[in-house]
Amino acid sequence: MVHDRNLAEDLLQDTFHDAMRSRSQLLIAPNPEAWLFATARNRALSALRRERRSLRARGRLPRVREQSEPGVQEVVALRDLLERHLGPDERALLLLRYLHGFDAGELAEIVGITPEAVRQRLSRSRRKLLAASAGQVQPSDKER
Repeated sequence: MVHDRNLAEDLLQDTFHDAMRSRSQLLIAPNPEAWLFATARNRALSALRRERRSLRARGRLPRVREQSEPGVQEVVALRDLLERHLGPDERALLLLRYLHGFDAGELAEIVGITPEAVRQRLSRSRRKLLAASAGQVQPSDKER
């Protein structure tokens, strides 16, 4: 389903981890095999959705220069942009979201805030970066 052997193995491991955590449900399930397949299917579909959202989200990030593979200069420029215009918490959220593909619910668990608060912070951070890349704002004293 996911066209990636490594991801498929990770999802299989996650499925069995879910089975161990939900042993009581699995023991009373009329068809444990169907339960496992449904869990594996749901995990695969979630992974595919997460990847699709991640690709779309990366497309919304400001680009230092349009090209398929960023060179060292572009990576350094993007890192500098992040460090000069965003605080550590904002940078961490952006990197976890767009580089590692965590969704708002997962980020909320990691950070300890609501998914809506995560979405608001990500939105604010993207706006800051877009404005900064367009030369419209200077870094604040707090963010320097």
